[in-house]
Amino acid sequence: MFPLAGTSYPRSTDELKAAIRNSLAEVFQLPSGNSVVRIEGGTWPMLGRVVVDLSGAVLKVSELPPRPIPQEPREPGLTVGELQILGRPIRYEKSQLDLALNARSLRFDFAHDGTGRAMLVLADATDGHVDLKMSKSDLQAALFAAATTAAKAHGVAVQDLQLNLASSGPRSFAGDLRVKAKKIMMSGVVHLRGKIDIDDSLIATLSNLACGGEGMIGSMAAALINTHLKANEAKKIPLMAFSMGDVSLHDVRIAVTDVIDVTAEFGRK
Repeated sequence: MFPLAGTSYPRSTDELKAAIRNSLAEVFQLPSGNSVVRIEGGTWPMLGRVVVDLSGAVLKVSELPPRPIPQEPREPGLTVGELQILGRPIRYEKSQLDLALNARSLRFDFAHDGTGRAMLVLADATDGHVDLKMSKSDLQAALFAAATTAAKAHGVAVQDLQLNLASSGPRSFAGDLRVKAKKIMMSGVVHLRGKIDIDDSLIATLSNLACGGEGMIGSMAAALINTHLKANEAKKIPLMAFSMGDVSLHDVRIAVTDVIDVTAEFGRK
C-alpha cells in the first residue's frame, strides 16, 4: 500500500506523481534535483512503467509511521505494466540500506485510511521480487547511534559497540551485542542477546531478549535494560514502509554474512 498526500484520489499522471512524492517527503528528506517519481508510457489510468527512486533519501523520523488500514468501500484505481522501487541507498544517521523492488502487471485500488487520507492498495501483481540489503557495519553504526542517544539521557557515554550475527534458520538470525560505556570515572560492559524472525509480510519479531552486565555501571545498566527488553519481547517491526496490500509475499529468504540480505517474491505463484 502507498499512502498518498491529501484526501482526494489522483485523477491524472501528474496528480499521482505529486501525491506519491509529497507523501514520501513526510518521512524522507528527498534528494534535491532527483526525479523521485517517474511515469513512462501508457495512458491514464493504464500506466506503462512507474519508477519510485529513493536513492540518496534520508529517513528523517526515528520510527516509521504505522501502516494505514484501507477502509471500505474501495474504488478501482489504476494498472501499471512495470513497477520499480529503488533505494541505493536509503540513509539513516550513519547507516544505509539498499532496497530494490520489481514487479509486472500490477493493479491498484483507491481507498481511504481511518483518518480519511487517500491511499493506493495493491490488489494484484505478477513476477514480484523485493530485496533488502544492509551491511553488518551499517547495522552496527545504527545501533551505536541509537545506544549513544539513549545513554546520553542518563549521563552515560557509549565508548564501543560490537555486534555479532548468525543465521539460526531460513528466516531468522541471532544477535549478540556488546556495549562498553562510561559514566564519570566508572566504566562497564553490557551484553545483549536476542533473536529476530522475519515472516512473509517482512515483519521482524524480537524474541529471546536478555541482557547481562559487567562492572558497577554495566550491572546497573543491565537491570534497567532488562525492564525495557521485557516490554519489547515479541515486538513486531515492519521492515518496509509499505505493505503489499492484497498480495502476499512468499519464499522469504535471509542470508547473514558481512551483509544481511532479505529477499522475497510476491504476486501470483
